[in-house]
Amino acid sequence: MIIKNLKLLTISALILSSLLFSFLLPVKAASPTPSTNPTGATGTSSGSLTPTTAEDTKVREIRDAIKEKVNEIKEKIERRAYVGIISQITDSTITLDNFRGKRRVRITETTTIIGSARKEIKAKDLSVEDKVIALGIVSDNEILEAKRIIVVLIPKTVPAKRVVIFGSITAVDSKNSSITVAPTKNQDQTIEFKLEKETDLVSQADPKANLKLKDLKESQKVIVVHLEVASGKIAIAKSLFLLP
Repeated sequence: MIIKNLKLLTISALILSSLLFSFLLPVKAASPTPSTNPTGATGTSSGSLTPTTAEDTKVREIRDAIKEKVNEIKEKIERRAYVGIISQITDSTITLDNFRGKRRVRITETTTIIGSARKEIKAKDLSVEDKVIALGIVSDNEILEAKRIIVVLIPKTVPAKRVVIFGSITAVDSKNSSITVAPTKNQDQTIEFKLEKETDLVSQADPKANLKLKDLKESQKVIVVHLEVASGKIAIAKSLFLLP
């Protein structure tokens, strides 16, 4: 919608600029009309060849009105919005991160800031990680002079449920860095777990030992902590405790 409005404003500016240009063009003087005086001699008409004072005033009024409208449209075109996550805050500027990179927004005493509760707040109430929409005019150095800043409430994602499994290792797949565990409460069921570099492997018998995947064997008792995943997905072990 913003892009469509900018296009319409641009077209309007071009049309008004063309009209302004036509009014500002010098008026070509009319060729005097020959007339015959009572003696029969050829001369020029006694009528005025220039617009009257009233006509001059009207032309100036039209020119001024068009200039004012063009400037108004230009200002609207230059008015933009930066949307992004605040990554840095200083006394008078904030830096936003968005899909275009980093965008700087200058805050002044006249900047109105609306918080996520739809109430006016102060600049000091802004925080890093806030998502905001900054409205204003962009200067030549691409810094937006903010007229209004709106804090947008980011929907919170529900953290994945942590699941703890106690059981015995039934298979170790070194190639795919995974193990299969049969839970103690349900020996008929097996669960495959992916082990990554971030997985904590801890030996209960020797907590200081640097446990590796190769140290895991079938029939060993383990406790595996993982995040709940959708059905059919392989769970990634966050922590694995090898029991003595």
